[in-house]
Amino acid sequence: MTENEKYLYDHFLISIKSGFDSLEDIIDDTLEAIEDEGWESEIPEEWVKETVTREYNKNMEESKKWQHPTDTEKLHTVFDNLCKKKIVALHNAGYTLSEAVYDCQEVWADLTDIGIKPIGYCYYHGQDLERVIESGSLNIGFDGEKPKNDKEAIAIANIIVAELKSAGFNVNWNGSASKRIEVTGFNWQNTFTSDEDFEEKWGYERVSELMEE
Repeated sequence: MTENEKYLYDHFLISIKSGFDSLEDIIDDTLEAIEDEGWESEIPEEWVKETVTREYNKNMEESKKWQHPTDTEKLHTVFDNLCKKKIVALHNAGYTLSEAVYDCQEVWADLTDIGIKPIGYCYYHGQDLERVIESGSLNIGFDGEKPKNDKEAIAIANIIVAELKSAGFNVNWNGSASKRIEVTGFNWQNTFTSDEDFEEKWGYERVSELMEE
């Protein structure tokens, strides 16, 4: 495996393990990355299709041996419970912190438009997802209704921490509004099933549906 092939391999392996993307999308994204980098003459399309498909099927096969609920399933329940408590809880929100905050604020605005008043928000973004898959440490950002209001942010964080601990997670947080919540020893296990299932379980629309219950 060449250096560039190894780079691509590590990249699409994260996408496979995340369970947020279909096989077809991962292959298309990988081929697009090759084109963007100008590696077409070095990395054959057939290699991409064969390697991605093999690793994708391997993850699917391994999933049959997972014990349930997995940590990922427990996190899904925690975030749904937070939504029911009027906290906007977003999975895989953007790729960076600024993108995640923007997404939370956009969902907040949409909720306000339909008469729902959240009390806070929380999220993990794409870089956090990569980190938890690689290291077993998941960072969760949070804030209250008003920006730079430490008292509100800390109150929201305490609710999040309580939900995480109730689900059996090991949580590190120093009680500060400026410090994100860290879940340690997290074993990310997830598989993609369908676009419909993804939207129902992980999409942003589920927030309003849960808050309206």
